[in-house]
Amino acid sequence: MDIKISNMSSVPIYQQVATQIKSNILNGSLKYNDQLPSIRSLSKELEVGIITVKKSYEVLLQEELIYSKGAVGYFVNDIDLATVLSIKKEEYLVELKVIIDNAINDGLNIEDIKEIVDKVLEGKNL
Repeated sequence: MDIKISNMSSVPIYQQVATQIKSNILNGSLKYNDQLPSIRSLSKELEVGIITVKKSYEVLLQEELIYSKGAVGYFVNDIDLATVLSIKKEEYLVELKVIIDNAINDGLNIEDIKEIVDKVLEGKNL
């Protein structure tokens, strides 16, 4: 599995791993019933602790993107398009909140931000 981690990122490593696996599931690279690497093998491949990978898998289990078959391992769950869109919307909401907070901290007001959003949307011909 091709996962890139950065020790320089402010994002915890377990979250980096979970996010990249989630992206692979949502974009279809990982499909229903595909088996994920064992915790031990992925931790060895990424050169991180077993607890880090276990925590990543726990995040994905909580989001119901993967399921566990006891001693057999972890597998990609069956998710429908509505679930994928719901997850994506939530991710974009979080990202937009950060961008808007940064804009406000830089001195822009709500009207300035609305104007920027309108320009972006106009460019998309929605």
